Amino acid sequence: MKITQKLFKTAMLSTISVASLGFGTVAYAQDASTADEQAAIDEDFSDDEIVVTATGRPQVAQDIPVAVSVIGGEALENSGISDIRGLRQITPSLQVTTGQSSATGVVLRIRGIGTAGDNPGFEPAVGVFIDGVFRARAGVALSDLPPIERVEVLRGPQGTLFGRNTSAGALSITTQGPAFEFGGYAEASYGNYNEIEIKAGVTGPVSEMAAVRLDGGYHKRDGYIQDVNSDRSFNNIDRYFVRGQALLENENISFRIIGDFAKTDESCCGALNTGSGFVLGGGGAAASAVVEALAGANGLDGIVLPFNASARRMAASPNRDLSEKVEEFGISGQLDWELGDVTLTSITAYRDWQATRNQDIDFSGLDRAYRDGYETGIQDFTQEIRLKGTAFNDK
Repeated sequence: MKITQKLFKTAMLSTISVASLGFGTVAYAQDASTADEQAAIDEDFSDDEIVVTATGRPQVAQDIPVAVSVIGGEALENSGISDIRGLRQITPSLQVTTGQSSATGVVLRIRGIGTAGDNPGFEPAVGVFIDGVFRARAGVALSDLPPIERVEVLRGPQGTLFGRNTSAGALSITTQGPAFEFGGYAEASYGNYNEIEIKAGVTGPVSEMAAVRLDGGYHKRDGYIQDVNSDRSFNNIDRYFVRGQALLENENISFRIIGDFAKTDESCCGALNTGSGFVLGGGGAAASAVVEALAGANGLDGIVLPFNASARRMAASPNRDLSEKVEEFGISGQLDWELGDVTLTSITAYRDWQATRNQDIDFSGLDRAYRDGYETGIQDFTQEIRLKGTAFNDK
């Protein structure tokens, strides 16, 4: 089965850091699209003010008519957050849940409102934007994040400034861009379940008007749910990403181009069966007994009973798996052009995302329901043009 969609639009882990050196992060967010704009921000705002771009321009958070929560890069780093699912730990009113798939079954909710379901055809109620580029589904943004400058969570409908698919709110992520001073960082961590995470990056100027940046990361962890019918574990992590940027700017024009590639090859998403009879459409203990009997006839466990959440053991068909392979890449360019009292901003992007899943969807040792080679593909071309400035005596 293959679903392809084209859009055209105007676990509980402990980690120990073993190496870390690199950029310092700030407690408040700033828009550094151009050197002149950065200098203006430094002059106009004090260090104890939280500056956001929720309305498309740098403003103090308390002065904008939007309910927004902003998290700086330092807070994210200290929290050990690697992808958008971790933002729920430190962001009020944001909930992130995962269904049968981390690629297509991730749902974002703000104030409890979101689009539920494991259907990749459902469009989200919470829009995800990374460096101004819309991501068509929440799962498309699940790859490990590069160094972050800030995250803004905008609560309530945001259709006026962010377009469709933001009826519940928007999640806007701004990453660190190229710098005109040489710098770099490298970090590694090790955690339980043999988790290994490595990230590194370097940035610097290539001329007086050009700077570049390169980031990359690798993240691996064993699964934490054991299959009682085979020597396997589910819900592991195995992914990497690479991201390159270039920044060109002069007194009036700034142009930032970003290219990235990410890939995952994981076993997701295993779940513990409580024995409530869900696999046969209800029936409670009687249905569970039927599943156990049918699977037992083949020398397998149907459902792990009695239910014990802390044991993290599930039954699956030995000849089935929960593999999930995702490959994505994209390129985007943002142009900021100062035309007197007005600034023209253009953001152009293309993204390609492909996922292939094999799923034992009955969550039991009874070989009853299975998805084999279930493919989902999303290709996006987005173009945004906006003018910002002042008029009518700055009103």
